[in-house]
Amino acid sequence: MSTNLSRLNACTWFSDNAKSLSFQLLRNLQIQQGIQLASLLNVDPILYNDEAVYVWVQRQLNDGLIVDDYALSTLETAFIDVVSIDHDQVA
Repeated sequence: MSTNLSRLNACTWFSDNAKSLSFQLLRNLQIQQGIQLASLLNVDPILYNDEAVYVWVQRQLNDGLIVDDYALSTLETAFIDVVSIDHDQVA
């Protein structure tokens, strides 16, 4: 993962829930390092994939995602939907 992630992760802008859910999402979906996800997730395009996921997850929480036993599953589904929709439009 990016060395910038430790700086982002330490940032108080990310809630503890966002940090935890982002880490789990990255691990569960085996998201590789790169730069292509930022534009798909509609976050700042200068972010690496892991950083983009942290920002995206925090936005989901800010938009009302309820942190419960299903939060990670909800995020996984939403992430796959976003990436699949954008990928289908490109193809």
